[in-house]
This record gives sequence, C-alpha cells and structure tokens, in this order.
Amino acid sequence: MDLVIDPPRAVGPLRIGMPFDEAVELLRSLDGYRSPSPGHKSSPGFAHYESELTISLGPDRDGRVKAVDLYRPERDVTVLFGDIAVFDTPADEVIRRLSDITRLEVEGDGTHVVAPDLLLALARPFRSDSAEEHEGWYFESVLVAAPGYYDS
Repeated sequence: MDLVIDPPRAVGPLRIGMPFDEAVELLRSLDGYRSPSPGHKSSPGFAHYESELTISLGPDRDGRVKAVDLYRPERDVTVLFGDIAVFDTPADEVIRRLSDITRLEVEGDGTHVVAPDLLLALARPFRSDSAEEHEGWYFESVLVAAPGYYDS
C-alpha cells in the first residue's frame, strides 16, 4: 500500500480539517488495521497496522483533524512525498532532496527536520554514519499539520 503525503492537505485518505470522528473510522478501514486486544483500550485517533505502521491523529478544538503523525512501518507500506519514499530513503538523502524544493529547519544534526512552509516534519532518534547502526539512517516519523500548527 502507498500512502501519499500532501501537506498541508492530506495523508492518503486522511484530510487535514476533516471531522475527527470520521477520520477515526477511516483509520479502522485501512488495509491491515489491527483492533486493540480484548481488554486493552486504545486512545481515539491511534491506529496500529499489521505492517507495524502506526498513525496518530491530533484534533483541534473544533473536533477536526489538526495533524497526522505516521510512524515507520516495517513492511508492505510505502509513505511518499512526491517521489521520495520518506521511510525507505536514507534520512540524509531525504533532507537533501527536500532542501532542493523547500526551506528546511534542521535540528539535532538532522534528527529533527521541519519544512515550515509545507507544514511537514520528520524525526529520527539519532543520526548514524555507522554501517552497524541502521536505525539512525532513516526517519522514524513524519507529521503533516494544519496551517497555524507551528504558531505559538
């Protein structure tokens, strides 16, 4: 499955500004959705999938989707921004390619990257140049937000 990031409008079928309850139902309808285990209550707006993808929705005060967070899947899902597979392309390459098309704010030696004009943010736990430490090579999460999200 491909999930296309279209900031600040959408992530796949999830639209920024759509009613939160409608988005929660949509999360449950996506391929590979894993229902919470019996007796385990999940927070509204969090969904886990067989691919190990996790999606988290952030509501605004009016009950609409303000932000969508995606956490890196292990298999079967490609998250795309344009032609960039954001979780499958090394993070340093993602940064380089994004910097060719938009302004970036890069923090923590590339662990946190914000494209404020796109309302897009990416994060990884640490940056690694080691052949043995693959986890730091790739982004682990991406956030798409509504206009005004970074205003405070």
